Amino acid sequence: MSAQPPSDEHDFGRLFVQHQSRIYGFIRSLIVHRTDAEDLLQETASVLWRKFDEFLPGSNFLAWALRVARFQVMYFRQRQKRDVLQFSEKFVDAVAADTIAESDRLGDLQELLELCMDKLPPADHELFDLRYHSDLSVKNMAEQLGRPLSTVYNAVNRIRQALAECVEQAMDRADRERT
Repeated sequence: MSAQPPSDEHDFGRLFVQHQSRIYGFIRSLIVHRTDAEDLLQETASVLWRKFDEFLPGSNFLAWALRVARFQVMYFRQRQKRDVLQFSEKFVDAVAADTIAESDRLGDLQELLELCMDKLPPADHELFDLRYHSDLSVKNMAEQLGRPLSTVYNAVNRIRQALAECVEQAMDRADRERT
């Protein structure tokens, strides 16, 4: 049974928005001028949308998008031979490989953080969400919760430290399993 290609505009929008900053960062790492990088991001988005029926659901959208972006950068560079600063194709390939590897690492860290967050007690999870998803300051959190500022500040720091330790331990376990 083969996977059906995605055709939903919502699926594309969700995936593109989820990875847009990484795609832009990749393009920006290879292009000198910000405005050119922004134009290339738009061109990349257009190509990704036109070719979205070729994307296989469940595969790595970011890796696919970065490949498309790399080709857009190469095409742009061919059109812009007049620029003073040009990177060699070997350099572009090396940066592309590093960026993809870093993106994979960041994705792994995000997954580990989510797993560690699931282990938090509900009260800690609520505090974490208030601080980082509602974007409230610790002072505003203390006022909203009716708790002393120092208590909330210490709780947020304790949660942050617990998450950092959990992620670090999970990374160590993953490294040991690979070796």
